[in-house]
Amino acid sequence: MGQQVWSFSRNDEQLEIRRGSTADGVLLSVTGDGPPRTYFFDSESRLEQFQSDFEKFLVGTGWLLLGFSPERRAGRERRHFSRLLTDRRRWWTDGLRTPPEREREERLRRIHQRRSR
Repeated sequence: MGQQVWSFSRNDEQLEIRRGSTADGVLLSVTGDGPPRTYFFDSESRLEQFQSDFEKFLVGTGWLLLGFSPERRAGRERRHFSRLLTDRRRWWTDGLRTPPEREREERLRRIHQRRSR
């Protein structure tokens, strides 16, 4: 397994999750605004379960997936016509926040700003 990187964003914050192989297992590194964190797993299946749970937590707390590398798609477009909509994701698979979540985040931001004055 080569180096794989998932990039997330929330407001002005950035976060990267990196996977890499070692002789003894696999590493998951998380870098962002805080100190970097690295987790070791002796099997890829344990890493995948941890990362899956971690990504669910991120999406649930307002983080959005920006991208993944390396790009695995190759070749040219297979469709003879474009999609009717530019985004093929459905509401149950994307990480977009619902309007009530955005309103709650805005309320919390205003409260935090008042307290920090």
